[in-house]
Amino acid sequence: MTTRQPVIAAVALTAAALLLGPGCADKRDRTPLTLVVMDPLARELACPCVGGYAQRDYPALAEHLGRQLHRPVSVCFADTLEKGIRQARATPSLVVGKESLVTADASFCGLSVRPLCRLTDRDGLTTLTGFFVVQTGDPAKAIADLRGRRILFGPQDSQEKHAAALAALVENGVPIPDELETRGGCSDSAQEVQDSPGTPAPVAVISSYAYPLLEGCGQIERGSLRILAQTRPVPFVTVFGTEAINPETAAQVREALLSVRADTDLLKRMESRDGFVPWVGSEWPDWRGSGRDGHTASLPESLQPPLKVLWRTPAGAHGMAGLAATGDVVIVAERDPSDQEDVFRCLRAADGRVLWTLHYPATGKLDYGRSPRATPVIRQDKIYLLGAFGDLHCVRLADGDIVWKRHLVTDLGGNVPTWGFSSTPLIVDDLLIVNPGGPETSLVALNCKSGEVVWKTAGNGAAYASFIAGTFGGRFQIVGYDAGSLGGWDPRTGQRLWRLAPPANGDFNVPTPVEIEGKLLVATENNGTRLYGFQKEGRINPSPLAENEDLSPETCSPTMARGRVFGVGTSLVALSVADALELQWVSEDACFNGHSSLIGDASHLLILTWHGELVLMDANSTEPRILSRTRLTDEDAEIYAHPALVGDRLFVRDATTIACYLLD
Repeated sequence: MTTRQPVIAAVALTAAALLLGPGCADKRDRTPLTLVVMDPLARELACPCVGGYAQRDYPALAEHLGRQLHRPVSVCFADTLEKGIRQARATPSLVVGKESLVTADASFCGLSVRPLCRLTDRDGLTTLTGFFVVQTGDPAKAIADLRGRRILFGPQDSQEKHAAALAALVENGVPIPDELETRGGCSDSAQEVQDSPGTPAPVAVISSYAYPLLEGCGQIERGSLRILAQTRPVPFVTVFGTEAINPETAAQVREALLSVRADTDLLKRMESRDGFVPWVGSEWPDWRGSGRDGHTASLPESLQPPLKVLWRTPAGAHGMAGLAATGDVVIVAERDPSDQEDVFRCLRAADGRVLWTLHYPATGKLDYGRSPRATPVIRQDKIYLLGAFGDLHCVRLADGDIVWKRHLVTDLGGNVPTWGFSSTPLIVDDLLIVNPGGPETSLVALNCKSGEVVWKTAGNGAAYASFIAGTFGGRFQIVGYDAGSLGGWDPRTGQRLWRLAPPANGDFNVPTPVEIEGKLLVATENNGTRLYGFQKEGRINPSPLAENEDLSPETCSPTMARGRVFGVGTSLVALSVADALELQWVSEDACFNGHSSLIGDASHLLILTWHGELVLMDANSTEPRILSRTRLTDEDAEIYAHPALVGDRLFVRDATTIACYLLD
């Protein structure tokens, strides 16, 4: 494929500009926005060789955004973010392109980006795959036949040609080569396979979207190559907001993008069936329940016991923190055998091989062991790791090298809670939010890149639940617990916006709150489940909209699925949000008597129980309905670590092992 030179297309607002002239009383921000387009199917970046394909009209999208936002939007086209920034001559406001490439480029350029939406294709999909291609006469019939063959992978920033391809080899029992051969572009690797005189010729992994263009543009001869197999789907075109726009503007942009689905002409121009859909991904891990938009990764229709184990590896001692995972890596928090050090390991997601290890002394006494409790946070090329005694590290994802470190007690004046620091750090734009729980540092925001303190706020000691960020009462804010109350904080200044003490004292505040369409759902052991509304200025209404004592969890965070709240106290409970948290049903199945981890989607509920059972339930049923169940461990297992779900791969940690299961 040939790539056109980067282009700038300035899109002027016409009708909107006239409506909002100098004399208009509208005070909305009308500062111009810049959109860098890296979508390989954009008209300006692709060839018009295949009729009606790869001609997405981004200037038309910019006009739509301009009308919706009442501000000018200009467009730059480039095949790398570095080129796009040079073309824009400033930090762009928005970037759209292949998700894995934009993320990698942003890290290289030192630009902070936050995903907003994904673009659907003509079939309504937001994903692409990697194609394993061979010469037409190649004897291989399946991936399993590639054992010992030369395979040309794509670079690491092309997930479908690298990480997903490696995972496909593991899934089919093909050993990963000790040294990977990579090629930069699909045309390079495809031509090498086509022109190879050897027998057998090498195999290339190319992007699914590129195959029609390779033939259409004459990069390869028609019929010279054959698609042998494909990888599992990975995210494709995603729109990101950058550090140049604030959270409020990002939310407005997202709503404007979501409105594209109602414009049939623009859908055609964008070669899209459903327009844009909310982004769901690793920055909002599945263990926290429903994402900010009420969506999670899709769950299977059923489980087929026994589940296929793609790999299994021994686990270190005392694992309580949740697993963090991407398509490439799994991050594990544990202790060394002597129980004197925190240990963090990075495993390759494809086969469980250890890529690097970080360990440091961390001594003291805690109930329920000394292991880290907080789930590691992966963001672009860095990981944020928090130990139970307050050791906080920012390390490079590639090799585990320390970028910066802080201590919540010795550096930030915090106090170790009875059961250790447990709140998973929260990222809001370029800020890492932690809760040292000190008199002057109840909550602290650190610069993600440097670890320097941006703001701190006085208050109470630390609780155990993780914080969330969302728009409540029209105001974007951080929401969570301190040791004695629920609260909201301004993410830019740390100012506490409101405080709400529970009716009954004594809550340990372990379950994480859940946002439900601008409302806040909280559930604790002494005060049951409550749903709160907000006033226009972002303050909580102290009287709940609804409450229910049937769900009073000690440790299990509730989740949303199909308009219902699900949670586990002494049993599994379903409540209806639309009917004022009315009890829908209670499951008395003995497997739910204890801590459980819940993941929900539009139709299903996936539950990993304390004793190692994996249960798939119908979220729509008027009574408890188990669709499938399978045991992953023996009955003596005590699983506190939340699993990580990435696509159809479930990563589970029990007392002795970490395993990757395939959810077909």
